[in-house]
Amino acid sequence: MTYGERLKFIRTFRQMTQKDLGDACHFGKNGHLFIAQYESGNRTPKPDRNRRIAEALGVSPKALMWDTKMPHEDIAFQLCWAYIRPSSGCPLSLTDTVLAMAETLMSEYDMALEGQLPETEYIENRLGFMNGIEKYCGDQALSRF
Repeated sequence: MTYGERLKFIRTFRQMTQKDLGDACHFGKNGHLFIAQYESGNRTPKPDRNRRIAEALGVSPKALMWDTKMPHEDIAFQLCWAYIRPSSGCPLSLTDTVLAMAETLMSEYDMALEGQLPETEYIENRLGFMNGIEKYCGDQALSRF
C-alpha cells in the first residue's frame, strides 16, 4: 500500500473529504489540492506536513509512512536485535510489548474474520498500533520510518 493509498483509506475511514482534511491541516484555500496530489502519488508531503495530516486524522505520523514493503524477516530481525542489544536504543521491554501487541493483533484479526469484532473497531485498533509502540520506545521507535 502506497502513502497515497494509506492516506485515502484513513481519510475515508474518518469520513472526511479532501477539502475537510486540507482545512483541518490548515493548508490554505487550495489545501484539498495538496491532499489530492498526495493521494495520487504526484507529491510526497514533507515531514511537517505529514505530521499535520496525521494529527488531523488522529493517527501517528509513522502510521502513514509505514514501509509496507519491509520483509517480515526484517521485522523479526529488528525485534531480536532490540532484545539482544538493549543499547540499540530500544529498551528490553519493547520486545515483550511488541510480542504482546502482535498476539492481540492476531487474536483481533481472527475475531474480525468470525464477525465477533466490528470492522470499524478492528480498523481503529490497527490505526492505533503505531502509537502503542511509540509509547514504549519514544521517538526512537521504528526511527527508520
